[in-house]
Amino acid sequence: MRSKKQKKVALVLGGGGSRGAYEAGVWQALTELGIEIDIVTGCSVGAINAAMVVQGNVDLTAQLWREIETHMVFDVPEGSQPIEYAREIVFNHGAGTSGLKGLLTKYIDEDVVRNSPMVYGIPVVSLPTFDAHYLYKEDIPSGKMIDFIIASASAFPAIHSCEIDGVDYIDGGYADEIPVGMAVKKGATHVIAVNLKGMGVVRHETLETAPNLVYIEPKWDLGSILIFDKANSKRILRLGYLDAMKALGLIDGTYFSFAKGTFPKTILKEADACAKIFELDPLVLYTNEIFLEKISDAARTFNHEAKEALDKYGDVFSLQSPKELLTNIRNVANPRALTFLIAYNLKEKGTQSIFLSRAAVKLLPDIIHAASFLVKYQLI
Repeated sequence: MRSKKQKKVALVLGGGGSRGAYEAGVWQALTELGIEIDIVTGCSVGAINAAMVVQGNVDLTAQLWREIETHMVFDVPEGSQPIEYAREIVFNHGAGTSGLKGLLTKYIDEDVVRNSPMVYGIPVVSLPTFDAHYLYKEDIPSGKMIDFIIASASAFPAIHSCEIDGVDYIDGGYADEIPVGMAVKKGATHVIAVNLKGMGVVRHETLETAPNLVYIEPKWDLGSILIFDKANSKRILRLGYLDAMKALGLIDGTYFSFAKGTFPKTILKEADACAKIFELDPLVLYTNEIFLEKISDAARTFNHEAKEALDKYGDVFSLQSPKELLTNIRNVANPRALTFLIAYNLKEKGTQSIFLSRAAVKLLPDIIHAASFLVKYQLI
């Protein structure tokens, strides 16, 4: 139910090429939560995803990202290696996008987008002046919507500019990679913005002043923006889903994801660090039981590294000067081994351990947080 004072929720999708699968995951989370979207704006790949959102079929969007590969987007041979794609850019002044047009024609129905009550908007940039054009669906000539979506996603010079009615257009990211202003102009009262960390211009002033902003961005590397890979798309779609749930307060964690209330807030940072050190799977939603089981298994598996490191670097702990100790501790190259060594020290010294000092935590934050977690949960 909407309140009498009309609430307008906007979803703003940034540019980032193949990282767009992350946005599909964000939308999946919003759909599961029953969050109604009134306004969708998007730049570059965000323009594509925004059109999919307006069509309202989250499963079709996931299907698109499960199917898409580099040769389907750019005019390069199937199975091309990155070096071959680079050669295409150099010798042909960018890659063509006829494959992308065919793909979008299959998945985007212009009539459905136009007839939806949702606001839909995208930025494009015209050449040679580099003027920005902020286009809502009513501004786009009939029959030209897919052309303008491709224009918004034409990351020149890696991709050819897109000619429409005698005008060359390029990626909207040259003007506004996360077009929050377009959503606010249409009356958005709440903004959910997704930043894929692409290469475009981010207008921080409009982003930071957006009303009731929920800001979602990846903590993990999502890969090259120009390489479309099914396995990576599946991975980052899941990351987008989990990060959206975290941003909306439904689950806990930063790099990793924990069921709400799995650990006290004071412990979450330590659990997150422990998961990073022991290279747990960031695609899993961890409960207390599952997480402790995984960390316990990892601790047993890698405990031999600590013993080897203790034999090799044990004399470091006998250094008299705290400054010397914190300087030389870096000689222990393996983060897991160092985590164990510091955990043993914390267990032995308690609150007197030098590794609880401000200087130590500043020097080795993740490792010390992880070591503290091992000690608190008696995993060593």
